Amino acid sequence: MPDNAATDLSTTLEDDRSPVARLRQAELRIAYLEGQVDTLQAQVAALESTDEHRRAELASAQAEAAEAQASAREAQARTEERRHLVDELRSQLDEARAAAAEHDDEGGKGFSWRSRRRETRKPSR
Repeated sequence: MPDNAATDLSTTLEDDRSPVARLRQAELRIAYLEGQVDTLQAQVAALESTDEHRRAELASAQAEAAEAQASAREAQARTEERRHLVDELRSQLDEARAAAAEHDDEGGKGFSWRSRRRETRKPSR
């Protein structure tokens, strides 16, 4: 038995050194590396797909942000317009109150500006 083990060991050592054995090892190594390359290519494709998806989401988010900013500017413009309207109405109210107070000071009939307004709005028959 010991002779068989020695023979097998020497055959294995000789096989590892032979050109055929080295060629076979190289082929196995190439197959392994090709498998790794395929795996890496699949990973790159998945990452590129994810990247494209993220870019689409980013473009959508940027469009939404631009739309929100435009809406905010429009709302701000409406707010300013209403603020001016309120200021104008307050000014008119102050003028009407001043005129009513002046009218009362002059000994008017006691009609308030609302009463006078109602009188002018009555339909004529």
